[in-house]
Amino acid sequence: MSEESGLLSPIEAVGEKISAITDGSRVITTVRTLGARTSGFVQESYCYRWLTKEPDPEVIVIDLRETYTVGPFIALLDRIIPHIEDAWQHSRVGSVVKRVFERLSEAVFDPLAETRGYELAVSVLAPPEPPERERTVVDDSESTERKQS
Repeated sequence: MSEESGLLSPIEAVGEKISAITDGSRVITTVRTLGARTSGFVQESYCYRWLTKEPDPEVIVIDLRETYTVGPFIALLDRIIPHIEDAWQHSRVGSVVKRVFERLSEAVFDPLAETRGYELAVSVLAPPEPPERERTVVDDSESTERKQS
């Protein structure tokens, strides 16, 4: 209705004014150009392509629980394992094996922890230390007031 009469609503008028201002702005043109280039670099990166690629149609995933050969065996294990676990925890064999493992741990595995090979493996496999954060300078008068309180 407003287009036919040539009159614009206040919202449309503001939109056209903003559009006219931004179209001639070098800053906005530069930001748009940088945004387009950055988007192009990101979309051409290996990581972006790897994350957004279509799955390979030749790869087939089979749920073994639904097969005739393995499915019944897995279902049987799912039903039996909780009972076996309960029996193992309350059996004498289970408690003997637990004690033997604890003694082996104390006598064999703990001394191994003091060897160079163990220390090397720990240093190689340990995650890196997080970087230290910069500490903010605290006014000495505040820290002495807290200590005295």
